[in-house]
Amino acid sequence: MMKILLADDHFLVLEGLEVLLSTFEFVEKTQSVLNYMELKDVLEKENFDVLLLDIHFGKHDGREIIQEIRQLMPKMKIIALTSQSDSVTIKSSVNAGFDGYLLKIDSRKDIEKALKAAINNEKYYSPKTQQAFFETQTSKSKTVLTEREIEILQLIVKEKTTKEIAEELCLSKKTIETHRGNIMLKLEVKNIAGMVKKAIMQGLVNI
Repeated sequence: MMKILLADDHFLVLEGLEVLLSTFEFVEKTQSVLNYMELKDVLEKENFDVLLLDIHFGKHDGREIIQEIRQLMPKMKIIALTSQSDSVTIKSSVNAGFDGYLLKIDSRKDIEKALKAAINNEKYYSPKTQQAFFETQTSKSKTVLTEREIEILQLIVKEKTTKEIAEELCLSKKTIETHRGNIMLKLEVKNIAGMVKKAIMQGLVNI
């Protein structure tokens, strides 16, 4: 039997997931949290087998908090359940250490498969996730960055160091490095010089 924790900042999403998961015979218990403080509080008090975590969890990015979550619950599997279907988000989530990736439009069957795969120490990516990834890979549309990535990119263009950016944004150096890596991945460049040049060419930053 499986105990599942749900983390999303939308009450209706949580309510729907709880109803769905209650129909799975292998699910013993589900519990929901609406913010990161609630999530940490629950994990300090109780063990869960699987966490379904939204990538954009309120003010927090699931890719940034996943390591802290693992410190609280090392054996728990963490699956992304999100509406973010772009290839860069999927790839960076995989690199961050998620044990699976589901879209909120995925079917009941996909969620069931992901949960069972996680318990068997297997990773699961739904067909829609895989399709979205490959479709986006072949797309030549303009690079889309998050507000945080643009903020960091702007500071990099101003020749701020990783330490200076971390202090200004009240984030860890590791978090800044992760964002920088994601920006380079999205822009398809190999170094800072290439990143700055392409960002300016695409009009992503002000100079």
